[in-house]
Amino acid sequence: MSTPKQLNIEFLQDDHGRLALVDTNGIRHANVHPAKLFPLTEKDHWISIQSEGAREILCIEDPQSLPEPSRTLLLNAVARRNFVPIVLVIHRIVRLADGHEWHVTTDRGDTSFEVETDESIQNLGHGRLVIIDRRNTRYLIPNVAGLDRISKRKLEHYY
Repeated sequence: MSTPKQLNIEFLQDDHGRLALVDTNGIRHANVHPAKLFPLTEKDHWISIQSEGAREILCIEDPQSLPEPSRTLLLNAVARRNFVPIVLVIHRIVRLADGHEWHVTTDRGDTSFEVETDESIQNLGHGRLVIIDRRNTRYLIPNVAGLDRISKRKLEHYY
């Protein structure tokens, strides 16, 4: 197995814990966000680095090609982004002028979040849904059929 060629970029963390990128030209990009491009088939490869405006700056084929501590900073940011609370109960969904506010219980406790459009709810197949809120946090319903009757009714009314 060959060793990946090291990339000439650097990841840093600012005082607020946000990720920054110094690219090959020495330009610093503040508050960048990693996104796994193939999370199921290539879980350890292909990470897109995006600006605050969701514009791709670069794509990293293999994070192992990064020197330390950049590799650890990037992989920790990916892990934080992949944090997905599991929706257990839907208490209510309230219509807003520009979307809906969901009040739910997740595997991490009670919370509420705002969803902009119906496109923010994606069917993953096999009875699974992912809901993406305004802050780009993803919530998973792993089995719609497994929800209680009232939660299913609220979901069916909305989705």
